[in-house]
Amino acid sequence: MDRGLDRLSPLKKSDLEQIHQKTADILVHTGMSFESEKARDIFRKHGFKVDGDIVCYSEQAIEEAIKKVPKEFKILAKNPKHTMHVTLESMHFHPGGGSPFVTDHQGVRRNATPADVDDFQKMIQHFDDMECTRPIVQPSAGIPAQNAYMYCTYSALKHTDKVMSLFEDGVDMMCIVYGISKEKIRDDARKGVHYGLSVISVTSPLELTVMQSDRLIEQAGQYGTPLVIAPMPAAGTTAPCTIPGFLIQQNCENIGTIVLAQLVNPGNPVFYGVMGSGTDFKIGSAVYGGPETRIMELAGAQIAKFYGMPCRGNGGLTDAHFSDFQAGAEAALHYYNVARGGVNLIPGAGHLGSFLEQSLEQFVLDCEIMGYVKRILRPLEFTEENMAADLIKKVGPKGQYLTEEHTFNHFREEFYDPIVFPRMSYNIWAEQGKKEAREKAHEKVLEILANYQRPEMDPAVERDLDKYVAEHWPVK
Repeated sequence: MDRGLDRLSPLKKSDLEQIHQKTADILVHTGMSFESEKARDIFRKHGFKVDGDIVCYSEQAIEEAIKKVPKEFKILAKNPKHTMHVTLESMHFHPGGGSPFVTDHQGVRRNATPADVDDFQKMIQHFDDMECTRPIVQPSAGIPAQNAYMYCTYSALKHTDKVMSLFEDGVDMMCIVYGISKEKIRDDARKGVHYGLSVISVTSPLELTVMQSDRLIEQAGQYGTPLVIAPMPAAGTTAPCTIPGFLIQQNCENIGTIVLAQLVNPGNPVFYGVMGSGTDFKIGSAVYGGPETRIMELAGAQIAKFYGMPCRGNGGLTDAHFSDFQAGAEAALHYYNVARGGVNLIPGAGHLGSFLEQSLEQFVLDCEIMGYVKRILRPLEFTEENMAADLIKKVGPKGQYLTEEHTFNHFREEFYDPIVFPRMSYNIWAEQGKKEAREKAHEKVLEILANYQRPEMDPAVERDLDKYVAEHWPVK
């Protein structure tokens, strides 16, 4: 979805320039830690100073890497209608990810299971606003931990036809289902067309683990996969307590990782990450629903646009453990904040409890909020038809528009029709049981799952996919 952005801008141009200058100074003189020998070898070969696991940069290398990041690219889906065309103005929603727990409609929390993985993928497939799959929950019950990511990828390929998030074995499995070769993935990447995206998490402060570095090297070097850079510093614990200090460290973690990506594959697409948090010092935990986190996101998006890069934030995050007023208020503020602020990739649907829990009902409610936000931000079109000046003349004083053909032609697209938010009169609402939006969301979940139809898959392809998973299942 492209839109003219009303950007909220907490940073002045001079602030942006200072953040860049401080970032360069830190990366040049302090550097970042890379635990991966592969990563350190790449830096050495390009003339970087490497001392132990610490890599120090040069200002020239930083500037060159920033210039190489593309401003526009495509990510293909199995179903072409779900292809993501990423620009600096586009907006793409997808679900939250990685939660170990599921909270049911009565507020009871339990460990996630493979069946929960499947149910959330079915929800992704149902809602058109969900443009990308993701391992929404990590099944910690009924499956060994080493098998979790493979099962999540397997479930996504079976139950959806949308853009894939790629983890271990993901490329092999995607090639089977899409009917493509790794050579085609590499060839298309050179043309700005990609298959899936991959998240590269940064450990704050200023560190990339072996697994994350090696994933970056593989995905960028072999396949040209768009990389979602994901530093998640918490102000006051793993980053400075002040927001300006937080932004500088987050920028260091983004730029330091992006430099490696551009050394591995010049021109590799990236999403700059704006996903940090504040800290509640009464309980010592990260805060994702607080107002300071909204400021961090807006400022982070500004920094990304300053560099001419698309960015990834989160949407719908809340610290509430149940789909209550707090969850709704924090989720709504979050979605509107990041969308209006210009964040391009917005995961997060279904999250509760500061990333730890997922809820099918909250997923539906978040999709409702997305619908509101997308409608609010949809640009107005002043065509002769839409201005309706001739109709106003025709109806004139004391007339009505209800029976006019113009109304019939436009009301469906002009007015957002809620998924679950009730709008009926009090009497009708009372007669129907005085159901809250959360209860309606639960009913919607049951309806979606009962009527779910899996995207078509050639039986031979499905057999090949099943065979691959059986042969590569990490823990037998």
